[in-house]
Amino acid sequence: MKPQIKNIRIDSHVHILPPRRLSALLRWIIRANPAHPVPADITAEMILSDLRAQGVTHFFNFAYPLDLAETGPINDFNIAFCAGTPGAIPFGSLHPDDENKPEIAQRLFNRGCVGIKFHPFVQKFDPWDKRMEPLYDFLEEAQRPVLFHTGFEAFYRMQMPAAKLEALIRKHPRMPTVFVHMMFPEIERAYRLLEEFPMLFLDATNVFAVFRPEYKPMLETFGYGSGLRDVLFEGLCNYKGRIMFGSDHPAGMGSLEKIYGDIENFGLPPEAINSLTVDAPMTFVKSFTDDFSSLFMDGIPTAVESGARAANALLSGAGPTNDILIPCANKVQGGND
Repeated sequence: MKPQIKNIRIDSHVHILPPRRLSALLRWIIRANPAHPVPADITAEMILSDLRAQGVTHFFNFAYPLDLAETGPINDFNIAFCAGTPGAIPFGSLHPDDENKPEIAQRLFNRGCVGIKFHPFVQKFDPWDKRMEPLYDFLEEAQRPVLFHTGFEAFYRMQMPAAKLEALIRKHPRMPTVFVHMMFPEIERAYRLLEEFPMLFLDATNVFAVFRPEYKPMLETFGYGSGLRDVLFEGLCNYKGRIMFGSDHPAGMGSLEKIYGDIENFGLPPEAINSLTVDAPMTFVKSFTDDFSSLFMDGIPTAVESGARAANALLSGAGPTNDILIPCANKVQGGND
């Protein structure tokens, strides 16, 4: 059963990147898990085909710079790609070494990005780094969201203490914030924070997958048994509207079909699934920008609307699209990274 509202399904966590970055991402994932079912040579067009096959009509696309020189190009790619791709919703990013972070963020918002996404482990900084304070002050005032990868510390062999994340949002309580991966395994603590901080949201990407039978030994090793599943289930029912679900495709925990099977087979009531994959992400986007309101009408946006967004992005400075991979309709144009 795949509950739908107006034929919409929103994936709140996708990584379609420039070709070289996409190839590097898959090589990294396959080194960590040689059984990863996604081909190393996957392309943007193949990712889109996977998403459509699972009924995904809209998705948040995340692309973040790995060094200072990449901030401009990676955001140019993401903005132009999403402008030319029906249903794609861009989130910008920047590097912790960037100067004038508020100005960069404002330009990204002017060009259509909904918020700012960071992966502190991969980008090698702490969310509470003092260099980030001007950006957080700006986001709090502008009422635009910031999304942080959180949790899964054992996989990365790094630490992001939940207490420090809590201190960050306590310092910036009005800053719309998403804890991606729900601070796993600190799910219960994440729910408590939802109670206290109305501008906090959660993203359940990859969380359902860890309750597959093959991961049971891992949960037990870290001291978590079936009780954690019950905690997750109860919160997903109690905090509808505050939690979204994404696949992390093509870097998620398994094939896209298996990842969506995790949520469909978890035993949640249909209204909870609809909240995760439709209501919560739709409301989230509409809360911060009017740019995408017309997207959420019924199914995949039209090519006319997509073309208009592409034109607006170019007029706003997205750069020449002939050097950027932009799937439009059923064709992939360009190809240089």
